[in-house]
Amino acid sequence: MLEILDSPKHLVAMKLSGGLTAEDVTKAYEATNNALKDNERISFFAEIEDSMNLTFEGLAKDLVQSVGQFGKLSKYYRAAVVTNKGWIGALARVEGLVFSSIDVKVFGLEERSKAFAWASEAPEPLAKPEAPEPSVRFIQTTSENVVAYEVDGRLREKDIKNAVDVIKPYLERDGKINVLARLKKFNGFDLTALFDDDLAKLKYRSLSKVEKYAVVGAKPWMRNFLELLSPLFSTKIRVFELSEEAAAWEWVGAQQALLAEKSA
Repeated sequence: MLEILDSPKHLVAMKLSGGLTAEDVTKAYEATNNALKDNERISFFAEIEDSMNLTFEGLAKDLVQSVGQFGKLSKYYRAAVVTNKGWIGALARVEGLVFSSIDVKVFGLEERSKAFAWASEAPEPLAKPEAPEPSVRFIQTTSENVVAYEVDGRLREKDIKNAVDVIKPYLERDGKINVLARLKKFNGFDLTALFDDDLAKLKYRSLSKVEKYAVVGAKPWMRNFLELLSPLFSTKIRVFELSEEAAAWEWVGAQQALLAEKSA
């Protein structure tokens, strides 16, 4: 059987004895999910008496339930396992190695108070993810009629909006412009970015404003796609290998400003 013990809100504490059934496993996972509702991270305390045995039904249920927990591993801080059963202690230590984000310690039954105190310590807060660097960087060129940019990473909605703000003034000028896009490391795009209203308007306006569009470093699937679309639009689209970047700059009629200064 499984008994849920009184504990701090961030700690799921339980005592296991006798036969552990599927119903007991469900109770343990319910207690875990309830604790996660009110806490960013939680810890575990499990006191396992010598009489505890996991039934086949309980084992099957545990395997099924555990699959849904993989995405929550970062929210698990510590796990104190109190047992005199050698095989359970060994299994707990293996899980500590496999799931290295969780601090797992095994204690003997005589160390119960020590284990409970250790597991009850407040979890360290989750590290806040750093804001990703912009994946679109505009390149200064030697011609006011040539826009150049580099894509390095995944295109997100924010990147698209920033790019639209930079390109829009060029499309409002008189005359045609040329564009060079260098794909340094293109890691796809967020679907929400595709449905950006400003991006749709920009694409429509660019059909009549962009005379040449050079794409440097496109992956094979993208190169084939661009070459397939090219005959359908008035804009001339050419794809260049990374090793052909100099030819791409020559084709659009400009140079990267920094490089031009160095060669002067």
